[in-house]
Parts: sequence; structure tokens; C-alpha cells
Amino acid sequence: MTWYPKDFINVPMTDMRMRADPSSGYPGRTYRFYSGPKVFEFGHGLSYTTYSYEFISSTPNTLHLNQLSSSSIRSLSLSEIGTDNCERLIFSAHVGVENIGSMAGKHPMLLFVQHQKPSNGSPVKQLVGFERVSLNTSERVEVEFVLNPCEHFSTANEDGVMVIEEGYRNLVVEDKEYTINIVL
Repeated sequence: MTWYPKDFINVPMTDMRMRADPSSGYPGRTYRFYSGPKVFEFGHGLSYTTYSYEFISSTPNTLHLNQLSSSSIRSLSLSEIGTDNCERLIFSAHVGVENIGSMAGKHPMLLFVQHQKPSNGSPVKQLVGFERVSLNTSERVEVEFVLNPCEHFSTANEDGVMVIEEGYRNLVVEDKEYTINIVL
């Protein structure tokens, strides 16, 4: 849950828009679209010990979708990509996690995707995977997240069509980021 600052009470409770609207000063709602200051981020404080993370290099850093379209536009609709191609694009992100704290702990690892240069109305970030790990002090494990770009990297455009836009995305776990380039 995202904890908003006390000034958030000035946002009318009846205004249920999700996306931020800078022209009216509306900050958006939920961790996906809220662009203002936060008391606590979504997922903050879910464990009593400390962990360190690293993305393992087996994760791809470029996804080539340019073979799927001959157009020069900057996004592809999921219908243009097709179900079979979506299945072929699935990949795994491997994240190492180590308990560097002084006690054993259970911890939900949250994997987010962020656009480096989000278009107007795109989410600030989006939860795409989570896995609960139980680690003793100094114990380390590798967690695999299976990602489908058609599901996890797509956004609704202004017409409500699900599209994948070209550009850079960051996979994010806590303070660690791994950049993936979508090439159209």
C-alpha cells in the first residue's frame, strides 16, 4: 500500500481518476500513477531484516520486435504482434537475493517495470512479479521471474488499445535496476 502525505486529503475522495493530470494538479492514484511525494512506497517495510539484490546477467538486455512489423511507428499493438509471437518473446529475469541482516526473515520480492521515458498516461511503475523468500542470515538464493513482454511491457494507448512502445524499460527490485531496450 502506498502511504500518501497528509496533503493528499485535499484530493476529493470522489475523484477516482487513476492517471495523474499535471494541467489540473491532480497527482494520480495508486503506486502505478501517483506522481507526488510519498510517506512510504508501495511494498516498503515488509520485512524485519535487510536484503541485498543483484540482477543475474542471463536476463536479455534487448528485445527485438522489429521483425514483427514493417512500419516506422513507435509502438506495436498486441494484435499486430500476435499470440504466437508473444509466446516466443517470453524470457526469465533472474535475481539474486541475500539476507545481510542479523536475523532470519521472510520477504516478498517485488519486481516492477518502469518506462525510462514514459509517454503521457503511462504508469510510473507496474508490479510484474513477486516471490516470497525465507532466508537465514547470510543465506543467498536466486529467484526466477518469468516475463511476457506482451503482458508486462504493454500499456493502453489513448484509444484503449494495448500496445508495446519502443524504448528503454527498467526492471526494478528495491534499489537495483536492469535496463531492457525494446527495439521496433
